[in-house]
Amino acid sequence: MKLVVKVNSYIFNGKFKHLSRFSMIGVINTIIDFTVFTIFHSLFGVSYVFSQGLGYGLGVVNSFLLNKKWTFADRRANKRSFYEFLQFVVVNLISLIITMIAMSLLVQNLNLNVYIAKVLVTVIAQVTNFLGYKLWVFN
Repeated sequence: MKLVVKVNSYIFNGKFKHLSRFSMIGVINTIIDFTVFTIFHSLFGVSYVFSQGLGYGLGVVNSFLLNKKWTFADRRANKRSFYEFLQFVVVNLISLIITMIAMSLLVQNLNLNVYIAKVLVTVIAQVTNFLGYKLWVFN
């Protein structure tokens, strides 16, 4: 049991704190993103590109709040928070554009299933976002 506590402490509070917390929040964001995407695309028949934007957008709001407060432990509520939010939005807009282009290419040019394409572009978005948040937004 002590080993589990030590490993848990090392991962979530040690060297891998940012990455492990970011990953956990990423799972939550992905659930939000996929749920909204599926509801709008499959149930309401909205195009996959527009559904991608909606799902991604709701994940972004959740991501900013949780990453700011928990992953990067930024508790400041001032003008800097507004600037961070703008930086956060820029990183996510870049990531969204990349994912929308990649999804279109995968679906239209490679005839990939839209949900397989969604999984692939989600991985691309995670890498882009982590680097942007760590190096620019919450630095």
